[in-house]
Amino acid sequence: MSRVSHFPIRQGLQELFRHCDRVLGSVHAPDHEPFSQDELQMICYYANEIAKIADVQRLHSHEKPAS
Repeated sequence: MSRVSHFPIRQGLQELFRHCDRVLGSVHAPDHEPFSQDELQMICYYANEIAKIADVQRLHSHEKPAS
């Protein structure tokens, strides 16, 4: 389930999103093996780190400049 953006997206992020789309799509395949504990730890680590960065940037973009 790929999202189409009407805005320019950096190449590295485009690649990340394509890989994420493939993983998300494969999870629903009948022959998908469950993730190993190590894989789950890595998925959670990167998802959490990216979420932290996104939250900080989102907060900063909503701050109003001091007058």
